[in-house]
Amino acid sequence: MIALMRYISGAYRNFVIEDSEMEGTIGVWMDILQDIPFQIALERTRDLCRTKIEFAPTPAEIYQACLESHSFYELQRIEEQQELLELQQYNEQAVPMPDHIRERLERRVKRTVNNNES
Repeated sequence: MIALMRYISGAYRNFVIEDSEMEGTIGVWMDILQDIPFQIALERTRDLCRTKIEFAPTPAEIYQACLESHSFYELQRIEEQQELLELQQYNEQAVPMPDHIRERLERRVKRTVNNNES
């Protein structure tokens, strides 16, 4: 979300958020745009920045632009694809659990099972 707001700030010099309002503002933007995949939101923001001359686009305008360009099901499909890519990246970068940690975990599980059985 911060990257999206930085993009808008670069396009509109009057788009400034005070430090004291930053957390609340980001929370509102995230709430409004939570159903929209980031890449689509960024593309629609670029489009809006090209056409809106006077004022920066609001999160509601970005949301509406996203809905107009993609159906809800397309947005879900794109979001699912992004999640799968993130999971693949995680699996490629994940490292196995160290042996000493695995052994401690197994001992703890055995103790828990033994305590529950008695």
